[in-house]
Amino acid sequence: MADQSLLSNLIKRLEAATSKLEDIALGKNNSGASAPVVAQEGASEADSNSPALRAFDDIIFSSLKTFVDNSKNIDGLVKEQSDAVEQIFQAQRKLISIATQAQKPDVTSSVYAELLKPTQQALEKITEIREKNRASPFFNHLSTVGEGIPALGWVAVEPAPAPYVGEMKDSAVFYANRVMKEFKDKDRKHIVWANSFISLLGDLQVYVKEHHTTGLVWNPKGQDAKVFLNDNAPPAPAGGAIPPPPPPPPADFQAPPKQSAPDMTNLFNDLNKGEGITSGLKKVSKDQMTHKNPELRSGGVVAPSAPKPSAAPTPVTKAPKKVAKFELEGNKWVVENQINNQELIIEHTETRQSVYIYGCEGSTIQVKGKVNAIILDTCKKTGVVFDSTVSTIDIVNSKSVQVQVLGVTPTIVIDKTDGAQLFLSKECLGVDVFTAKSSEVNISIPSADGDFVEKPVPEQFKSKIVDGLVVTEAVEHASA
Repeated sequence: MADQSLLSNLIKRLEAATSKLEDIALGKNNSGASAPVVAQEGASEADSNSPALRAFDDIIFSSLKTFVDNSKNIDGLVKEQSDAVEQIFQAQRKLISIATQAQKPDVTSSVYAELLKPTQQALEKITEIREKNRASPFFNHLSTVGEGIPALGWVAVEPAPAPYVGEMKDSAVFYANRVMKEFKDKDRKHIVWANSFISLLGDLQVYVKEHHTTGLVWNPKGQDAKVFLNDNAPPAPAGGAIPPPPPPPPADFQAPPKQSAPDMTNLFNDLNKGEGITSGLKKVSKDQMTHKNPELRSGGVVAPSAPKPSAAPTPVTKAPKKVAKFELEGNKWVVENQINNQELIIEHTETRQSVYIYGCEGSTIQVKGKVNAIILDTCKKTGVVFDSTVSTIDIVNSKSVQVQVLGVTPTIVIDKTDGAQLFLSKECLGVDVFTAKSSEVNISIPSADGDFVEKPVPEQFKSKIVDGLVVTEAVEHASA
């Protein structure tokens, strides 16, 4: 009887623990607040036993929860945006759950588009919060999330989604550093907030690399994914899926083949033996030694040696011509190795797209519409005319380039560039221009009569020690 009573009590305790876990999974914690969704309605046994789902739940209950809690301490807008981040993780959790039970649908089908729709809607909401509040004092916070949250688009990236997540994390770090710099000596909670979001993306990258190495893993023996769609949801148009973001652009540089070192065994053996090493050297008699014959030194002329046969000239090998490229790869317009092409026009752009211009010379690129960012890398005598960007235009490792802004861009970054001419619109006069290791940078701004007035960016600086501090100011040159 005692054993029976003990077994009965044990069963009751297990039932109570199970009930408590179910309440937590359904979001009914003791405080009455909603918890992140873990268990999905109708989940199968295979769903609950999936290592990928368990690992994703770990992110939801650790990194995501920490970020959401930290956002509540910053500002209402930041909290609103973090709520959308929580929604996108919950939507992605449901998508991963479906993938463990369903076969992969055609990526151009309406079923695939409908499965990605919750993720896409949450992404648009996060971007909208950022764009509608550009004047907010917490715009850098909103931009940190806005630049990094596209990492959740990894579900549509193949064959290597983890590097894409890392790329989006690096984009977020740019604004996170601004947040930390601004509040370094003011309020540490902002620094904690920024680090928590970067950690969230870092954990997501590790998760994707471990569980979805070549893309979102589907169940090849599962059901038709259509059965998991919400019957009340309107059908999505065909081809409406989120286009897969691109991998980082391929590097042109190829490392030369590693050459084996020459065999020095015989040389070291001879040196160790100490025998016959100088046997092949020419003997010099006493009458040929300059230190014993002053008359040889007084001449100051060294007898010319016998002329050596001239080596055959080495033929000059021209470097192979690099392949020109002008195409949209996922969310990135790639313009590479264009030479003397003045008719490069990028149309039908979207705010989530970026433009990467590399290795162009004597060309002009026009970008219509608003894009996320533009990068001009290793270009020469190249011009870029664009309407607007969400974040920045970066000019790197270039020479003699011209950039004209027809609309608005918040930031222009110029690094390791000689000769950059910027033409700004009236709406873009509040832009931040950052220069480093660059020369001959001029900014042309519109005047009242419509003409452009050129203003040089200082290249010389004067520093003085004032009260123990280094004070630096630009050196201005009076114009003639």
